[in-house]
Amino acid sequence: MREAIDRYSGVSILLHWLIAALLIANVVIAFTMEDMPGLFVWHKSIGISVLLLTLVRIVWRLTHPWPPLPEGIAPWERATARLTHVGFYMLLIMVPLLGWATVSAGSRGTGTLLGGIPWFDLPVGTSRDLQGAFGEAHELAAFLTLALVALHVAGALKHHFVDRNGLLRRMLPGR
Repeated sequence: MREAIDRYSGVSILLHWLIAALLIANVVIAFTMEDMPGLFVWHKSIGISVLLLTLVRIVWRLTHPWPPLPEGIAPWERATARLTHVGFYMLLIMVPLLGWATVSAGSRGTGTLLGGIPWFDLPVGTSRDLQGAFGEAHELAAFLTLALVALHVAGALKHHFVDRNGLLRRMLPGR
């Protein structure tokens, strides 16, 4: 089962937008959870969900090649698109893993996810220094992800409104 020649499959579209929505929700939660500590369990749960869905998306992508870019796309745009997608996959794995490592290194550990689902700690050891280092790396990687999102959205809008080449429609739900 391949992606359609001119658009992504329903599974690819669902995974793309579900991960995007979870990512946006988690960014909002990250900026508000200091004032509302009860949101932290949501942040952890969404982060683990993004990690798992990204792994599913990578497997899907490896078994379902993406539709080719249309003719007329400049070589630098092709390269930027590929690098952006590889960067997304790396960061969508790295950010949740670093967050998970941060809580695993803390004195209380990861604990449970939403619904009381017990979740294990990564074997990283526990120390304030380690927790701080993982936390800083998690935050930096999250900001890199936001920069990549901005680049991705700008590129999609450029292709839609300036180039008018239909690239954005390939990933929109419905026809």
